[in-house]
Amino acid sequence: MAAIGKIRSWGPWLVGIIGLALFGFIATDFTRQCETSSNQARQQVGKVLGEKLSIQDLQQRSEEYKALFGKDVNEELVRNLVWDDFVKNTVLEEECAKLGLGVTDEEIKAVLAMPNHPALPRQFMPQEFFNQAGEFDHNYVAQAYASMKQQDPERFKDFDAYWNMIEKMLRQNLLREKYLTLLQACMLSNEYSAKVSFEGGNTLKDVTVVAFPYASINDNEVQVSEADLKAKYEEMKEQFKWNKETRDIKYVVCKVQPSDADMENLTNSLLEAADQFNNDSAKIETVVAMHRSTIPYHADRPYNKNGIRAISAALLDSLDNMKDSTVTAPFRYMTMSANKPIESMAIARLNRRYQDVDSIHFEFIALPATANDVEKRADSIINVINAGTDIDTLVNKMSLQKGDMWLSADVYQGRTNIDAETKAIIAAVRPAKVNELQRVAITNGVLIFKVTERKVSTLYDVAIISNEIRPSSETEDNTYNNFSAYVSSCSNATDLEKKAAQAGFEIQEQKNLLSDASAIGTPVALTNTRDAVKWAFAKAEEGSISEIYRDPAEGRFMVAAVTKINPVGYLDIKGAEQILRAEVIKDKKADILLKKLAGVTTVEQAEQKGGTSTTLSSVGFPATLPVMNMGERGLDGAIAATAVGQNAKKPFKGANGVYFFKVDSCETDSARTFDRRAVETDLIRNQVWIVTPTKTDIAGNPLTDRSGRPIHQNPFTSFWEVLAEKAGLTDNRYQF
Repeated sequence: MAAIGKIRSWGPWLVGIIGLALFGFIATDFTRQCETSSNQARQQVGKVLGEKLSIQDLQQRSEEYKALFGKDVNEELVRNLVWDDFVKNTVLEEECAKLGLGVTDEEIKAVLAMPNHPALPRQFMPQEFFNQAGEFDHNYVAQAYASMKQQDPERFKDFDAYWNMIEKMLRQNLLREKYLTLLQACMLSNEYSAKVSFEGGNTLKDVTVVAFPYASINDNEVQVSEADLKAKYEEMKEQFKWNKETRDIKYVVCKVQPSDADMENLTNSLLEAADQFNNDSAKIETVVAMHRSTIPYHADRPYNKNGIRAISAALLDSLDNMKDSTVTAPFRYMTMSANKPIESMAIARLNRRYQDVDSIHFEFIALPATANDVEKRADSIINVINAGTDIDTLVNKMSLQKGDMWLSADVYQGRTNIDAETKAIIAAVRPAKVNELQRVAITNGVLIFKVTERKVSTLYDVAIISNEIRPSSETEDNTYNNFSAYVSSCSNATDLEKKAAQAGFEIQEQKNLLSDASAIGTPVALTNTRDAVKWAFAKAEEGSISEIYRDPAEGRFMVAAVTKINPVGYLDIKGAEQILRAEVIKDKKADILLKKLAGVTTVEQAEQKGGTSTTLSSVGFPATLPVMNMGERGLDGAIAATAVGQNAKKPFKGANGVYFFKVDSCETDSARTFDRRAVETDLIRNQVWIVTPTKTDIAGNPLTDRSGRPIHQNPFTSFWEVLAEKAGLTDNRYQF
């Protein structure tokens, strides 16, 4: 009993201990749940209408798209395309679900049975799926499907995934078409608009235009006040509305340049190579390899003039004035690699300059390797032709491929590697006699050929030792240390700008950087600066400075500072000042020109005022007119409202200048008749066209419809933009 009583006395303590244990268990579980939610949030690329896209989803869908575009496609382009499709399809499916729109499997089958339905994603379909008339034939797909499934299960898996992607695209295109059809049905036109449109397109006028470009007035001749900027801002305010948060940044780029010591070392290395050439202390191939020349040497592959000129025109002049077995002085030249200029320094040893056959024309018959005896078949064909059988008759009878080509040094010079097949063809064709049939084995069979013509030209057996001019690692380290010292001395964006000139650097600015930008830099983006974009949106505050970003491939360092965070909504006057100032300057220049043209009533008077006269032919309405190599909109409307033989009632203020004109003549197509319903339908279609975004391929080229017309995009009026803005879109791509 005493023990029981003692235990009872511990009751409150035991309850407390058990309660604490339970609380700890619950708290631990809650913490794990929070960590799980936090991890999921960190893996979230974005969200649209509550639909989430994780980084895993993005990567998986990117791989699916790569199956369409190829594995070598730009990764950033694919990821952006996946995101755009995710947003558009999510929004579209939501809107269509509300409207009761959908696409059934039967509709998919019906479209696939059609030869040229516009919803077919033709750009992602191989030529094998189309007949000779260029029409899609689903029977070819079914045949490939059945053949792979039975004979090549591994390829079938890839093909099945590919075709599922095609059908998914088709379903999305059809759903989009239905939505646009409904959108078109919501638009109206009227008889007056139709009549104006018809007459404008059916009436073509020849016009004399006298132009007074805004560029003819120096910007310094006009004054822009704060009141001017404020008034223009109120006028254009809706154009400065953003549905995405942006950043204004300033950045400094430090290019690593070769030092004097680097240039001296490279020059000495080439002079050493020249001595080795002159002394014949080693084989030419050995000297070239020893100095790691970017241009290989092959004694059996001489250059012609085109090949030498492609390296350096100055080198060609030198070689034409040199004796054999002599060496040039070090020289510098430029080449392009991946659209990037590369400067190199080189020497060249002319072993021999001589006249010999370079260009060789030969005809050939390609004999495919369809059997083990392909070489015997080739010998038989050669014997039959030598016996007098006409080649063309034989080729047609046996359904063989016949062709011809020129072979010269242009095929191999300047190339580091030549494939085995090209080597074999060169080795066989070069020594071949004219009109003698021979054969050479190639990858997919045998080539029967006959040389028909040989042309002699000047050839150069020349060994070139070339090295790219680039900074040493020591120079790169010194440059980094100097740049780092400058950045370390700055505590904020203001310091970065103030101290830039003193440190020998130039500050650059980029307004309204978007989080989905792949790089920093304007007008040319700086490669490998995606991490700087991520920093600007994930970590940076106004005035903060980034770390130094290093790009070894381009040989540069970059640092950025966020000067302003622009929230969703309207840009303020300061953020839009560059655009506002340009517009105000144009307005003030227009006022000067309009004042100058006061009282002018004829084009002759306008010319006397210093304008430049030009003639425009076949001007219709609506149209963007090419005046003084600049596109001018609105001028077409003023011309359409002016009768033949009449001058403009007043000068026209345009986007690029002020204009005065006279309508000289007019031509009308009397064969065309006004069909109100047809014209109104076209007007409505054009309105739908304007609010429809462009579809582009992975290279950024606009896709076209069956008539070759590009699928239009106007990002300021696209219905996608409107729907996406309402969808509560969250874009975290910058974090990945």
